[in-house]
Order: sequence, then C-alpha cells, then structure tokens
Amino acid sequence: MMDNETTEFQKLVGQRQGPYLSFNPVNATQIWQWCSAMGDYNPSYLPGAEQIAPPAMMQMWTMRDIHDNYAPGSTAAAPYQVFDDMALMGYPANVAVSYDITFLRDLRPGDQARHYTTVVTISDKKTTALGIGFFVTEQVEYMTQDEQLFARALITYFQYCAHPIADNSTSAPEQNAQSAQTDPNVVAQLPQDFQCAFLDIDINSIEEGDKLPELALPITHKLIVGGAIACQDFIPVHHNVPAAKAAGMADIFMNILTTSGLSARYLSDWAGAGSRLKKIQFSLLAPNFPGDTMIMQGEVEALTATDTGAEVALNFVGKNTLGHHIKGSATLVLPGR
Repeated sequence: MMDNETTEFQKLVGQRQGPYLSFNPVNATQIWQWCSAMGDYNPSYLPGAEQIAPPAMMQMWTMRDIHDNYAPGSTAAAPYQVFDDMALMGYPANVAVSYDITFLRDLRPGDQARHYTTVVTISDKKTTALGIGFFVTEQVEYMTQDEQLFARALITYFQYCAHPIADNSTSAPEQNAQSAQTDPNVVAQLPQDFQCAFLDIDINSIEEGDKLPELALPITHKLIVGGAIACQDFIPVHHNVPAAKAAGMADIFMNILTTSGLSARYLSDWAGAGSRLKKIQFSLLAPNFPGDTMIMQGEVEALTATDTGAEVALNFVGKNTLGHHIKGSATLVLPGR
C-alpha cells in the first residue's frame, strides 16, 4: 500500500516535459575536453571531416549551466519537479544509480541537441545503506534540432534523506591511499594500463568467453572534478566535500556520466576506432572516491554476424577497494574486413 507521499509523487508520472535545449552545437572543443578528461584518444573523435562525438557524451550536451539554467528557448517546465517536491518533503539528496541507453546515430560537429523527459516509475519508500527515499526512473529522448532521435535512455536516480555519518570517519579508499604512499608494492601489483593502437579488432579472432585486457584507472580528485566539469555536471557532491558528506558520502565521488565515459572508452579501446557503441546498460554500486583505483574487466558474451561486419555483446565490471563500482553490459557494432 502506498503512503501519502508516494501517492502525491505518482501524479508526476507520465508527464513528458521538453524540449530542453543545448547551449552550444556539437563542437570540437567540448569533444576535446571530454576526451582529455576520460583519457580517450580514439582517432574518430579528433577534428576533421569525419569527426564524431563520443556517444557517451549524449547527456552532456543538454545539461544545465553552472547556475542551473537551461539554454534559452527551453521549456519553462521543471524537468525534475518530482525531485524538487521530494527535497521539500525531507529527501534532499540525489544520486544516479543506473543507465540503460540505446544509441541510434552518431553526432557530428554542428548538430544541435535537445531532449525530452518523462518520469516513468517512482518506487515506494525504500531504506538503503545511504538513506531512506525513492527510486525514480525517467525516460529521456535525445534529439537533434530537426527532432531526429539519436539516443534513448532510461536513467534511475535515488532521492533520499541520508543516514548520518561520523565526521572523523576514514573511508577504505583513503586508507588504501595512505598505505600506497608508504608501500611501493601496492601500485606495482596493480594491472597496468593496456596500450591501445586503435586498430579495429579482427572479428574472426573473437570467441564467446574471451576476456578483455584489464585496465587500471586511478581515481583522483582531478579525474572526479575534471570529469564532472567535462560533463557539465556542477552538482556540489562531485566537488564539494561538505555537500558530499551531507549526502551520506565519505568524500566527493565520481558522477555517472564520467563512469559512462570511462566505460565507453574501455570498450572502444578494445574494439577499435571503427567500432560503434550501440547499447550500454549498467548499475552503480560502491562509489568511486579519491585515492582508490578502479579495475575495468570485460568478457565477450556473444558474437553475431551482420551484413556489414558483426555485433558483439559484452559484460563488463569496474572494481575498487569497496567492491564493484559498476556492473554492466554493452553491444558494439564492429566493421567487417
């Protein structure tokens, strides 16, 4: 049985809001900033006649500015009225918990993005390790200026009242970082970043069960803050320690857009510059805090031949000292040879 709060929130389900426009057209400068933050050097993203935007940038183009304003011409309707209402009712904290995205076409410099959003589900009140609140799932339609759909996403957030945490608590990543400073073997034992030549993988060499090379990604303050800025995500919990602690976290933590960008980089580094990300789906679990390292791993689930090459289904994870940061799956389109 739903309580009065849940019943009130359900009134916002099914309302499609938009459009929310982008401040800038797709451009080489913001593509460069994104790739620099993610460490993504895929030549497909370099300036030139065939330049495309990384698909994981999808959400970035229509994000609000640093003052929380949408671009001129956007609808005046609040896209996250449900979160505003929940905050007023005592559930002020928010974290993204999952992505389920289908990419339909590449974006190129000059394209102008917009999006529409619809709240599709709101859970009953839940109690989690972070706090008490509600899981909210929105469907977002990402379109070009001529209303051509280029991506469709289901994004789930947890809006909550955080459990209190001790101010003097030391997180596992902080302890790990302190140990690494005095024990040089800690870093030496980590898997080394694989070298990527950006050559398209030979589809005839792929078999079900193949393991992708591991990738070790140090989680630094620079990566967390720089990634958030490259994503146009100015939410305080990703750069402000008091705000993060008020949300029940031990420190600032990585946002979902950066996690998505790093995951997409990992997959395309393996598959090659000619590959295209068709679908990605993942859940966020343990946060990525500064001082930790995330180890990316992947495995081929299936390979399906197509008229132009193949599609490969992959499972992947990212692990830190707290456990799994991310668990997900993806589908990549591979060119033939």
